[in-house]
Amino acid sequence: MNLCFKSDFRKLVFQRRKEYSISLWKKNSLEICKKIKSLKVWHTSQNIGFYSAINKEVNLEELIGEAFLKNKKVFLPRTWLKEKKLTFHQIFSLSDLKPGTFNILEPSATAPIIDPLKLDLLFVPGVAFDLSKGRLGYGGGFYDRILIQTKAFKIGVAFSFQIFEKLPLEAHDQKVDLVVTESDIF
Repeated sequence: MNLCFKSDFRKLVFQRRKEYSISLWKKNSLEICKKIKSLKVWHTSQNIGFYSAINKEVNLEELIGEAFLKNKKVFLPRTWLKEKKLTFHQIFSLSDLKPGTFNILEPSATAPIIDPLKLDLLFVPGVAFDLSKGRLGYGGGFYDRILIQTKAFKIGVAFSFQIFEKLPLEAHDQKVDLVVTESDIF
């Protein structure tokens, strides 16, 4: 397959994620969480933005649980489809999450909200990442807009098969500060 369009990369990664076994998904998600726990930024951050995994994205529930145990503040996004934006709201337990836009688990609109500038650390999902920390999302630009608005340290999380040498990125596509997979940190 000649990968030259964003849609080609998305199609390939979606197919690979679909074929990914549940046991490997769980094992490698835990390995990624373990690598993140070894990072200094994890230990020094207090206000942390997470996401709810869908369709075999890297599952960060292990880190969310650890954050609660360490008395860190946990924020997850709420999607505002009409406005094409995300807002991050504090949760106090995973049971605070309910299915929302795109059936993704998200906090209530009445949960405490945080200004993106006050986040210390932000975990960023993506369809694919490249070796220069470029990120290919789902195409809506929701995370690109948040990445522009925050000074948080941005960690892209992905499985090794989601990493490519170079992605066909455009000027509006935002990069992350670090990418963590089950086998590498770059």
